[in-house]
Amino acid sequence: MSIPNASMFLWHSFDARSLLPVNWASTVVQFALANATQRLIAPTSVTSREGEEIDSLITLTVGGQTVRQGLPWLFDLYETAFKDLAQRCTSEPLFVASDDRYGVNLNVQRGSEMRYEAHVDSNPVEGLLYATSHPEGTGGELVVSNNINTFGISTIDNNCSRIYPAAGHLVFFDARKHAHYVAPLRATDAIRVVVAMNFYAPSCPESARPADLNRHLGIE
Repeated sequence: MSIPNASMFLWHSFDARSLLPVNWASTVVQFALANATQRLIAPTSVTSREGEEIDSLITLTVGGQTVRQGLPWLFDLYETAFKDLAQRCTSEPLFVASDDRYGVNLNVQRGSEMRYEAHVDSNPVEGLLYATSHPEGTGGELVVSNNINTFGISTIDNNCSRIYPAAGHLVFFDARKHAHYVAPLRATDAIRVVVAMNFYAPSCPESARPADLNRHLGIE
């Protein structure tokens, strides 16, 4: 039997709460809100997949060096237990980033005006640990095109998978060809915080990371 749309996006999800310390979610959220840097980005990176009508987007990010200093246990998990879970999702050996700046980041959305840029990834496995929950209908879901080589959120929405954040759930995927973005939150006082982690492999090493990406994301 043939599989329709063999390029359809796939992901793996684990409940990681048993690996996390007590009160970890509130700790991560408070740290993210206290340390996030706001940046206005133009979607001009080689990884950007926004439509031509979008000139700029506001982002709130905590870079990896700040995370390493303030939440060292997150880096410990990234390099050990989380890496072991990621390895279960691929047959190719995985490696953590040697550069803390993008090994682990915290991405933040506040209110109903923000969303995360439509883009593709440059690393073969991306890990997302959700620190906040956003059930269907509340916004904040990860929207991923089931088709490759798509641009713009309207095109992504035409045929997509939606991953609804649940605090403590750890998601892994390869979205180097699948454009994806994070939908706006519905409530004006809502907050979304996710721990983003980059993993690399021999076929797609850290050295292949695009030269403009750190500057684009504001984590130089």
